[in-house]
Parts: sequence; structure tokens; C-alpha cells
Amino acid sequence: MALFGNPHAPELYKGVVGKTHTNLVVSEGAAPAERFIVSNTHDNSRNFIYEYGPEGNQTVLIAKGKIVEAVGEEMDREFGHKSTAIKIAAENSERAIGVNQHNVYDQRRDAMEGNRPTVLTRNYIEVPLFEHVDTIGTASDTAKAMHFGAAYGLKDQLRSGDFVVAGIDGNFKQYVKGTHDFTQVIGQVLNVNRELPPSGLLQYYTGLKSTALEEYMKQLSTTPVAGDAGYPYGSPYTVGSWRPEFLKSLGLNQNTGIPFLTDGYFSARQTVDATFTDTTTVENVRAGEGVTITGDNAVVNGTVLDAMVIVKLKHKIDPRAFDQIKVTYDKGELDTTTTGDLTDKIRYQVPVRDVHVDVTNNTVVIYAGTGAVMNNVEISVASVVNPTAGIPTEWDYKGSVGAARILLLR
Repeated sequence: MALFGNPHAPELYKGVVGKTHTNLVVSEGAAPAERFIVSNTHDNSRNFIYEYGPEGNQTVLIAKGKIVEAVGEEMDREFGHKSTAIKIAAENSERAIGVNQHNVYDQRRDAMEGNRPTVLTRNYIEVPLFEHVDTIGTASDTAKAMHFGAAYGLKDQLRSGDFVVAGIDGNFKQYVKGTHDFTQVIGQVLNVNRELPPSGLLQYYTGLKSTALEEYMKQLSTTPVAGDAGYPYGSPYTVGSWRPEFLKSLGLNQNTGIPFLTDGYFSARQTVDATFTDTTTVENVRAGEGVTITGDNAVVNGTVLDAMVIVKLKHKIDPRAFDQIKVTYDKGELDTTTTGDLTDKIRYQVPVRDVHVDVTNNTVVIYAGTGAVMNNVEISVASVVNPTAGIPTEWDYKGSVGAARILLLR
């Protein structure tokens, strides 16, 4: 409390002159109780839409885990006076003040939207780690693509005990003595975990089943049949040797994790280019009635009105990217549009439907019209390639090799 000297009895208050400092400690230093605003010089190109944000709050200005720097005081339009402005830290910044604790969303005038930043200065945090064998630019690019705070560097470069500074896009990178000044240090690495997946029960968790989702996927797999030969896939018929199907029935490789959470889905996403003869990506190719397949070419004879080519893939088709599947051949992409006359459309294009996805059997079905000649057929498929079951959600990003734990030192 404030103490005031008694002018009528000064001998009772020796050494007390005037009042004391009444507001010395504002808050603890781990997350200073300061009012921060997003700077007007913030780089808008880094904004992104976060679908899982609160209602009305999906445009992220500064993402969770990003290193931020102070740029001075700017007008706070909500309060009508100046507040401390921050933005994502520039590479090798000496003005970095800490790490943004949560997503900061866009705030619109007279709207109950947006939020205020909270800057962490002395906490012990964990961020995903991105590495590349010989190109640090690739590591920084994959870290940036994740949107949230991360650490990056060359393979096995970052180690426990290393200091870190602000890198590209407000992410962490290794401090190099002689290159960086110690005033640029934002924290120190105390642990690096490159073991994917982690040990423990998480890697064995097979997740939950959604009956409604399974029924929906089965409906998507109802494949229209062209001709009279019938569709060669589906239970109980399978293609390939008996052993893989037998092991599958015993539950081999069924430790898939919780879909989209611990199943390694995001880090395993990639586009696969498959041809009829590529045994690394294609399990089997079947020709429908009236179709002759030679190498990567398919020809429909002139007596068949509609025909189909069935391509069973080895890598699981990405269930969120059916629209990204493309089939190309020597005359371009297979679709229902053409600049040629009707004869060309019947001969080289697909009269009604071009591609169908059979989710249950992981198969792409190509439909072709009478007399179609398709050479050098290639299927571009968004796939999930060798996902790591049990991977923690916060590590599940393309290029992530694990996580770094950092003690902030601001």
C-alpha cells in the first residue's frame, strides 16, 4: 500500500518521504500481462484459414508457436490509444520477445470476433521438427507449409544443448556462434525426439469405428459396370496372391490409429503417378469386355459401346482428395470435353463418365467409349503412402521427423 509521510509528526516516519512505488510488479515473466496488438506492418501473405477455429474466427494472423517480435507502439483502435504491436519475427531478429501462445484471429470493427495475443517468454515448449538431408531451404519450406510454429534444420543438426534463434517465417533454427549475436537467442533445446512413432500404447491404438462413415464409403464404392462381363472386384473375389489377403484377414497392419488424429495421415499424403506396368504403385490391372491392354496402352474395339479398365492401386487412395485424381494419355487429360468433332469425342474421350473411384477396393476405374485408343496412360492419384500409426497429432506433418523441446530464455 502507499505510505505517506506525516507532516505533523515527521519524527515518527524517519526516512519516509512522499509515497512509495505502488505498482512495481505487474505480473510474472513467463507470460507478461501486457496488452499486445497485431502490427499494421504484419505480413498478410502469411494469413491462413483454420477450419477448426471458433465460429467467426478462422482467419489466422499469427499462428500458435510462432516467434514474435515487438515493433513499437501503434494505435489500438479498440481502446483509442497506443499499445505494444507485435508481428511474426524476421529471420535473425534481435527484437524477438517470445512465442505466440495461441492462434491470433482477425478482428473486424464492431464485431464480437478476434482475440489478443499472449506472448510466452520463459516456458518449456515443444514444436515439430523438420529436417532435410542437404538442403536447409527444403526443411524451412516444409516447416512453413505447416503454418504453426516449428523448428527446422539439416538432418541431425539440432541437438540437445543448442541455442536457437528466429528463423524463416518465425520458426526456430540453430544458433551458430560467430554468425549470430547472442542477443538473438530466443531459447535453448533440452530434448530432440526423432523417434517416430513414440513408444507406448499410442502406436497400438486402432481407433474408433463410425458405422455411418463406413456405410457412406460403401455407397461410394458402388461401381457402375460397363458391358456384360461384370465388375471383377469385391468380396469375395480378390486380386493377387493368397498370402497378403490371408495376413490381412488375421489383422496384419491393422494398427491404423485414430483417423486424421494418430494415423499418420497428413505426413503420408503425396501424389502418386501410376502406369499399368508400374509394379511399385499398381497391384493389378484388369481389362473390361472388349478392351485390349498392351503395356501402358488400352484399345477398345469398335463393337463395344462402353468399356472399362480397372486399376487396383497399392497405396491407399486419399479419401479427402477424390477430386484430385487425373488420368492422362497421349492426347491429354481424360475428361468429357473436347475441341474436336463428335467423332473425336467418341473415339478419344469418354461419352458420359471418365473416372470412378472404388474406395473399398482401392481401385480407379477408367471408362472409355467405342473404338477408344489410349496410349501411355498415367493415373495421378492423391494417396496416403506408408502412414505411421501412432504418430502424435502435433508431429503429423509432411517432412516432420519428430519434435524439439525448447526452454525459452527471454
